[in-house]
Amino acid sequence: MKKFLLDNRAFILILLGMAFFRTAIADWSPVPSGSMEPTIQAGDVLLINKTLLGPNVPFTEGRLWQKAQPARGDIVTLTRPDEDITLVKRVVGLPGDRIRMEGMQLFINDVPVPLVVTDRGELTGVVQAVEQLGEHSHGIQLDRRLQLKEIRDEITVPADSYFVMGDFRNNSLDSRYFGTVHKDALIGKVTRLLLLVAEERSWLDAPLTELK
Repeated sequence: MKKFLLDNRAFILILLGMAFFRTAIADWSPVPSGSMEPTIQAGDVLLINKTLLGPNVPFTEGRLWQKAQPARGDIVTLTRPDEDITLVKRVVGLPGDRIRMEGMQLFINDVPVPLVVTDRGELTGVVQAVEQLGEHSHGIQLDRRLQLKEIRDEITVPADSYFVMGDFRNNSLDSRYFGTVHKDALIGKVTRLLLLVAEERSWLDAPLTELK
């Protein structure tokens, strides 16, 4: 074993370095589902920055301290509260926010989130719109054939927690189902699309490869 380690020490160091980088600094991951369409499609590869919210503990999902809170509209990766799986969602509600949703229309603290419908889906069955959360706009959509889970009873986001949703509003398992997400469950912020399965993202107000 000692001879093996000595003969392959360069390769082993490279593997350890990559593992450290991916657990503590940044990671890249393909998206398995379409819950974030039209922003992110199944098969897109994401770059996840794990340092923007605070330094990660190497080889764990823990964080040494909270550096900054995610902004409303940020796309983050997180560990689902009721199950040990990783999800990609958009931050909709910050601590203290009051959230409700009627149809496609979101309300935050009783103020409707700016929304413009761009395609009513008469031909495709998929309604598309542009929503303004925070500083940047993003596309959302819903399938007329699927049931939409609304938020009729207003939800108040607890301290140190976030309300997250998918951009495909009736094809996403998110805070409407499993509740708010504590800050300790956040893994990192999605900052870039490394690989796109489809080049067209006509609604974006930023370069295709960058997510604000």
